[in-house]
Amino acid sequence: MSIHLVGIWFLYSIQQTIAFIPILAGAVAGLLIWPAILGGIYHAAILPIVLLEMEQTGVSFLGAVDMVGLVMVAAGINLANILFPRDKGEATIAAPGFMINMGFGTFVESAYPFMFSNKFVFAGAIVSGGIGGMIVGLFDVRGTAYLPSFVAPFASSNVIGLIIAMLSSMLCAFIITTIANRAVRVTKL
Repeated sequence: MSIHLVGIWFLYSIQQTIAFIPILAGAVAGLLIWPAILGGIYHAAILPIVLLEMEQTGVSFLGAVDMVGLVMVAAGINLANILFPRDKGEATIAAPGFMINMGFGTFVESAYPFMFSNKFVFAGAIVSGGIGGMIVGLFDVRGTAYLPSFVAPFASSNVIGLIIAMLSSMLCAFIITTIANRAVRVTKL
């Protein structure tokens, strides 16, 4: 069996799961997207599935999950570190990552220093991705990543649904990171 057929079978399985319980499918995809990118599975499996979906329909369920679960979560983490950093120098580190994520819809790796240095921020990224994915499933959104965040909703199947999902995951990541940063600052006093 060719790799292409395996990919199509896997895509079909995902589509059936989404059709059966879309909120659960979105939540699971959102919860797993950070571990997938960190474990090297994203580029090997998820990105090809996104491309297969987009080849067929022009938009993708996992593409929308990518936008809300990775890009917007990274933007929320970076924004929290711009406005409420643990240390003064972290705002300087976070600003370019925030701008690139918002302007180009990529560079989720910019959140790694903050995630790897604080387990609460790391867990918050996963939870925020799950919440965003759940909302993608709730609104049955298909979209894509790798677009500027202000353009992505207009290239999706549900503009309002994607905006709500994007803002929810970004806000969740922002709040969790802000709480984590303030907790670290308090313990340093």
